[in-house]
Amino acid sequence: MGTVASWCCGVAAPDPTCESLLRYSKATNVPALVEIERDAMRDFHAKFLLGRKLGAGAYATVYECGEVATKKQYACKVYARHGLDAGALECALTEPYLLKRMYHPGILRCRGFYKEPTTYVLVMEELTGGDIFAKLHESKEKLTERDICRLVKLLLEALAYMHARDVVHRDLKLENLMLESTGENAALKIVDFGFAVQLPSKDAVLTEVLGTPGYMAPEVIQGQPYSTPSDVWSAGVIVYTLLCGYPPFHHDEIQDVQKLFRCICYGYFFFDVPYWDDISTEAQDLVRRMLRVTPADRATAAALLDHPWFNVHAALPETKTEPLDVLRALKPLQSFQRIMKSRLSANHARDHAHAMASLVASKLSQVEATTAPIAIDLRRSTLLPTARGGMAPPTP
Repeated sequence: MGTVASWCCGVAAPDPTCESLLRYSKATNVPALVEIERDAMRDFHAKFLLGRKLGAGAYATVYECGEVATKKQYACKVYARHGLDAGALECALTEPYLLKRMYHPGILRCRGFYKEPTTYVLVMEELTGGDIFAKLHESKEKLTERDICRLVKLLLEALAYMHARDVVHRDLKLENLMLESTGENAALKIVDFGFAVQLPSKDAVLTEVLGTPGYMAPEVIQGQPYSTPSDVWSAGVIVYTLLCGYPPFHHDEIQDVQKLFRCICYGYFFFDVPYWDDISTEAQDLVRRMLRVTPADRATAAALLDHPWFNVHAALPETKTEPLDVLRALKPLQSFQRIMKSRLSANHARDHAHAMASLVASKLSQVEATTAPIAIDLRRSTLLPTARGGMAPPTP
């Protein structure tokens, strides 16, 4: 998922070495790679003690670490330099560059970035509350709509901050939202900015087809130019899932990407009974505004913060989100999405951009352009065409 190269099409990808990266950065006027390399000439092991392993991904491993001078605890993401191709290296350098320029309580904070002889090390604040997906999947305590309202407001505040600075995350999902602590009112943090990009101007757009399938916006899937509204769509998928316990776009055969993409591009999502019976109409309206197929009709993160749902926060029902056991059935889907994500990851996106565009085009060959998704009233089994990309709520 090329981040920096998103608007540098036609420029040859660099050999993943420091020297060629510097030349590449100057040639493409991308300050991120130059500045990160200059800032990273420090000794990580002289300042930090590495602790236990917290997790691992395709290119990096996350550990606990302690700062020797202050005794403060952090987490660090360690990349093996010899295993990074140009695309993965781009992701490794983009994340600290963006994190160091964003200061918001809802965004992961970067402590430093270090270049070691064999590794790159990103030191960041330690988040002990775990990710939201794990919390919903493993916790015995179910969230109330009031709890979810608080979390969604924190998410939108962080998203509005990012979008005001022309930063597009491009991989928002439950797994990339973490809680600062295990406390009852813990802060929510957006993490994993490896696929994020800072647009050079307000009018700039992206064209790469990438993301986690169930969270991808219609315009991304269809290979159309996209920008910050694609993040709002992904956030809408998150809000829907938090409220009812299952995603808005899915199929019984989870590996049928064609059907999944078709549902997304048509805007097929339902407020199924009985799972939505006790969810407030304000919450449903918020979801509709976020999941409008046409990007121009989709509400912005800043505008959504003025939504009535947040104004009636104290009066929201105490009904627990049901059925959270449905989330346990999403584990296979989660694994499938990780596989798909790897296929669309940085090292593949650049080399396979045209192939991916053809793949998506073939999968959507039967999907006609639409700006108004059709809602199905499950009680009456009738089709309800709706205006401006919104979806009509179920009839009481």
